[in-house]
Amino acid sequence: MAPSTQSSSLIILDSSAYEWDEEFISGQSQTYESQNTPYVVGRSEITSKHLPTTADELIDCFLTVLGDSDVPHGPTTYQDLDIRALCTGCNMKTVEDGLEDNVKKPVALLDDRSRLANKQLAEAGHRRANPGLLNVSQLLVELKKARYNCHGQPDAGRRLLYVTNPDCWVIMVLLSTASPEQALYLAEFFYKYLGSKTSLGIHRPPRGVLSFALEFHLQFYVWREEDTLREDPRKKKNKPLRRSFRLNYIDEEGPEGTSKVCIYEAQISCLVAGLDNRSWVAYLFIDTYYQEDSSSESVEYYHSQEDLRTDPLAAGTVDSDLPIWTPREYFLVVYECRLKQVKHALQNLVSRLLLKLEPYIQDSMTLVPRPTDDGFSPTEKKKIQQMLNEASRVLRQTIHSICKAVEVWDRFSSRDAAYLSDILRPRSGKTDPIPPFRVVARIGEHIDGLRDLQRLAEQQQELCAGLARELEMELVMEDNEITVQQQATGELLKTLTAISVLFLPLTATAALFSMQPGVLPASFYTGKSFLLCWLLPTFVAVVAGVYYNRKSFRLSRSRRGGVSLQDPIYSLQMRGRYTESARSLLSRGADISYRDDIELGPVSRVTSFLD
Repeated sequence: MAPSTQSSSLIILDSSAYEWDEEFISGQSQTYESQNTPYVVGRSEITSKHLPTTADELIDCFLTVLGDSDVPHGPTTYQDLDIRALCTGCNMKTVEDGLEDNVKKPVALLDDRSRLANKQLAEAGHRRANPGLLNVSQLLVELKKARYNCHGQPDAGRRLLYVTNPDCWVIMVLLSTASPEQALYLAEFFYKYLGSKTSLGIHRPPRGVLSFALEFHLQFYVWREEDTLREDPRKKKNKPLRRSFRLNYIDEEGPEGTSKVCIYEAQISCLVAGLDNRSWVAYLFIDTYYQEDSSSESVEYYHSQEDLRTDPLAAGTVDSDLPIWTPREYFLVVYECRLKQVKHALQNLVSRLLLKLEPYIQDSMTLVPRPTDDGFSPTEKKKIQQMLNEASRVLRQTIHSICKAVEVWDRFSSRDAAYLSDILRPRSGKTDPIPPFRVVARIGEHIDGLRDLQRLAEQQQELCAGLARELEMELVMEDNEITVQQQATGELLKTLTAISVLFLPLTATAALFSMQPGVLPASFYTGKSFLLCWLLPTFVAVVAGVYYNRKSFRLSRSRRGGVSLQDPIYSLQMRGRYTESARSLLSRGADISYRDDIELGPVSRVTSFLD
């Protein structure tokens, strides 16, 4: 796959269609109250139906926000598939009761604060009381609280929600508490997160209340060496939501007791949606199922860093008490640090994989030692071929993840970046803690690093695939040689058997006439008797042999569909046993230049004959 040649820098479109609305900057305070009522509550009141409690009822009610119920092929027809598959059997009563173990584990951190309270500005803003570690039931309680005009609490103008391994219960809570403007974007956000999509974009609704959404999704793979393969506990149709697998052939012959290589699929998704620069919510979903409970991405770890007040959405790189108040600037910072995290994870995977392959591969496109040398047995060659095929598959998946990350940035920089044009110019007199144009420059560096990694991974994947084909051809050739040797041995055995059969009557006759006198009548010891005892069994053996060979010939000819022994095609088949497997290798372009004795002309005849 050829890497993109597009520059990593942003291309700003001069189009009014991509301008950041003035209302987002000046504010839409008249719409804030709507954030206090969840969409499903308002919908149930309008339709005079009871509040949904089961997963199916809640999903059906929530997805009406898309307004495509009368459209034959609207987004609802596919966006609900993964949500339903994940949430089958769930209900809100389990969440509200909070008694079952699956809703007791801490999964979320919440930061609600407002920049302005009682007409007073504060650098750190006015933060609501820290709720601490939140399990699903506690998260439901917090999200049910009004964001605005909540008695005794500052407004939650800026809300940050950090969730690790969001499962069906977290989805149920967000479905039941999201405001209409949040629900409009959460439907697609869930679809992309659960479906392991890679995406980056800025969205605005075509109608209705003026709002915005900035989102990114990054799918990638993680390399870990450990004794036990960890499976994602979240299930979708009775299968883990994310894939995890062990490399069975790479490092197969490592020292006893060493950890095995495990590959884990992971996803980081972020959504920043709101009404203006003073009223917005940032969600970050991150997969940590493959990490230890004490990892630096766990909610327990960030909660233990309370004194440092690091922002978990930005991977701890931003001080929570020096918040970024505007949504676009905050989104860029989070995307930059998470893109860097994904880049490092992919670089680690490729580097460690190539380190494992280093004893077997040279830059000269050959194995070490050559597979034709005496150092490799057919069994060892087969293991190396399986290892190369396994490495090729892992590299293909990694290349796909890299390509998607680069592709969505290229698309973003050529279109949606126009929404950022006003903040990407250096502004005199304003001291941003992290200037947006510098953040974008760092993003460009990460993208360039991913392009370089893509080229390296593609080169190594082609090398592994080519060497695997070469080894496969070597194994086919060796199998052919063994077959020819076995046939020659069989022919020799048949010749020896025929000679033995011919001389057996003579040997038996000689032994018979060598017996002591008196065993046979004296009249039996004559020349005629000797010849008769010798030639008659010999004649019978010859006739039986001819009959058997003719019968075997007819049977084999009928199986070959009438091919004669003198046919050159059949001769080629008998000499090389060049079967369908070898022909498929040739069609895939296997490198067979090192075997000069292969006759490509007759092979084409075999191909046409077999076809």
